[in-house]
Parts: sequence; C-alpha cells; structure tokens
Amino acid sequence: MGGPAELLDLYDEVARCGRCGFCQPTCPVYVATGVEAHVARGKNVLFRNLIEGETPLTPELREAFENCLLCRACTASCFSAVETDRLVVALRDVYGRRLGRPAVQRLLFRKLLPSPRLVSLVIRTAWIGRRLGVAGVARRLGLLAMINPKLERAMEIREEVPARSLRSVLKKRAQTGLAVPGAEVGYWISCGFNYMLPEAGEATVDTLEQAGFRVTPLPNACCGTPVYSYGDVEGARLLARRNLDKLGDLDRYDYIVSDCGSCSGHLREYARLLGDDPEYAGRAEALVARVRSFSELMVTAGRDAPAGELAVTVTYHDPCHLGARYQGIVSEPRELVRSIPGVDYRELREADWCCGAAGSYNVMHSDISMKILDRKTGNIEESGADVIVTECPACMMQLSLGVRRRGLRTRVLSVSQLLQEARGNARQAEDQGSPSEDPRSP
Repeated sequence: MGGPAELLDLYDEVARCGRCGFCQPTCPVYVATGVEAHVARGKNVLFRNLIEGETPLTPELREAFENCLLCRACTASCFSAVETDRLVVALRDVYGRRLGRPAVQRLLFRKLLPSPRLVSLVIRTAWIGRRLGVAGVARRLGLLAMINPKLERAMEIREEVPARSLRSVLKKRAQTGLAVPGAEVGYWISCGFNYMLPEAGEATVDTLEQAGFRVTPLPNACCGTPVYSYGDVEGARLLARRNLDKLGDLDRYDYIVSDCGSCSGHLREYARLLGDDPEYAGRAEALVARVRSFSELMVTAGRDAPAGELAVTVTYHDPCHLGARYQGIVSEPRELVRSIPGVDYRELREADWCCGAAGSYNVMHSDISMKILDRKTGNIEESGADVIVTECPACMMQLSLGVRRRGLRTRVLSVSQLLQEARGNARQAEDQGSPSEDPRSP
C-alpha cells in the first residue's frame, strides 16, 4: 500500500464494491453528467487505487470527489451497502490536510462559524448592503463567501430582505406551552432559518407551543454540517464540542428539536465524531438520545397538530439528511400534511431524489445542480401541487429557485408553515362563526 496512511482503515470498505453499476441510475450527478468519476463505482475505483499507490493525490482526483451530493442514493442501491459518502468525506479531509485548505475556509470553519455573533454581523452587513442597493459591495468584499457561497444565491432567490433574524424574533417572544413532564423542548436554530427564512422557524416554534410543548431557543452555533461536508473533520469536531459546551446541562430538556433535516441529521453524528473523546463522548451520546426532527417529535410524541381546513393540493420533498437514507424520517411529515382537513396530498415522483442544493454544491457546481433541479421541478409540475413542503431551509431555497425558473406558481413552505396556515384558517372560521350582537336587542 503506497497511498495515504490515513485512508488505510477504509480499505476493507472500498474493497466491498463489486463495480456492478447499480449505483449509476440512482446517482443524480451521474444521471446529469454521465461521467464515470461522478458515480460511486468510479469514485470507489479511484479511492482504492489511491490507497494502493496507483493513483496520485491530484487536482483531478479532487474534482471527482467534489462532484458528490453526499445524498447516499448509491449506498441505498448497493448490494454491499458501501458507504461511499464516508469515503468521499475522508478523501476531502486528506486532500485538505496534505495539500492545504484555502485561507478563507480556515477562517470560516475555525473562527467564524463557532461564533454566532460574528456570523450574524457578516450576514447583517450583507443584508444592509442589499437594502441600500450596494449588495455588490458585500459580494466583492467576499463577505457572503466567508459564510457560505450559497448565501449569494439565497439573496438572489429571496425578493424581500428579512427584517430580523429568527434568533432576534424569538428573544422577544413570550414563552408559552405547558410546563408538564415530557414537554420541555430545546429548539436548535439552524443557520438557514435564522438568517434566510425566519418566518419558517417561527412557525415551527408556534406549532410546537400550540401542541403543548414549552420551547426554549438554544444558544447554538452552526451544527457543523458544512464543515464536515467540505472534509474538515477536525473542524467539525471542534464545532461539536463548542455546541455541547454552549448547551450545558442537557437534563433540562426532554428533546432537542430541529426543523432542519441537515441539522438534526448531523447532530445525530456527534456521538460518532466524538466517540474517542473521553471528555465529550458521554455528553454527545446524551445529546443524540434527545435529538428529534420537528415532524418526528410531533408524530411520535402523539401530539395533535391543531389545524383547520386547508383546501390546497400538496406534495412533499424528502431532504436527503432527513429521509430514509439518513434519519429514516419518511412517514411522519407526510402524516402531518395528510392530517390537515381539506388537503389533497399527492406523492411526488422521485420525492427522495436530491434537489441539487447539497450545501454549497448548487453554487460550486451550478450547471450540474441546475440539471438536477430541473428534473425535480419537472416532477413538481407533473404533480399539479399548489404547495410543495419540506423540512430543510437549503431545500426550500433551492426549490424556490426551481419553481421560479420553470414559471410555476407552486408555493414552497416548511411543514410547520403549512400547519400554521391551517390554524390561521381555523381561527378565521371561529371568528366568522361567532354570534354577533343583534342591534334590535333591547
């Protein structure tokens, strides 16, 4: 073996690949490009050759492993269940450590993301620039790229600038909900909902409180999903430790809940990331035991979703990190949607296919991402849905771009926003049904 010693432990994993090609028709990137290096089989051959010393660590190899959504569709279709996403992250990690990471990336992952205040300052500056009509200044200064290249795309998608972040909204919100055993929820604030779609996060908190939970917003930093996806595994561990310190005593909460599939999915990886850390391993396991996605908690805890009638046709998109290949949360969001009286639910063809967002993939590989997105929005159009719901801010922003590109009137909402609309209709019906005072009465 003449390749990187750091990858030797994964040799048995990659050797299980039989090169059968069943991964090809299920890989959104390969279907869009037809390039063998973009599918699991091709990557596994390159990875094995690298370990055996037959392939050098070159920029061409990096390009092949950057073209991966980490959606695990290949693993789901693999008879040997080769975990190609683990191999991809491991290769990205080795490449970064051996050949260096960009200075901006190091600053972002090790200094900026661990500090929500700094992240908020940078993004707030960019939003102010947009309000003043000088958004291009922020872009030229690289402010958005320091956080995530996808934020530039988000600013293009969103017509109105959020007046306030979700965290600032929740700070001024009076805490309600029932103080009963089993109802204490720590709400994990995702970066996407916090800075880009605060109205969706507020709908989640409102829905949880209406269902009887007492919700406490958590002081968390970024969960670490983008850091891990880029291959900075040690940076992801640093963020995991930082968040565990910020959360403090977990016994205060019955559940740690996120309405972002990427966040809840990555939080469930903390025990694996910190398994060899004697100080944090136990705390990570305690966190994992409490983590729930929004729809998972609503259904498994047996809480009814207060809802009124909503006469719309709805379909659902499975976020990769929430669905069958990661957390297995598939039936729960659909059950919540179907529970709303009047909703005509229609299953989306290829509902579990990645939408092409995948962190910053839609910016770093825009052409391929748009081909993947066009396939998704074609299926949305075919469904005839008035609304498509999901449980991930990155997917929401990507799907919003897709329906706009295709000229569809389909609205993109989170599951909690749909429930909130139904509750609004219920309250309106109650108000209209209230008996009014008869002016002829004495």
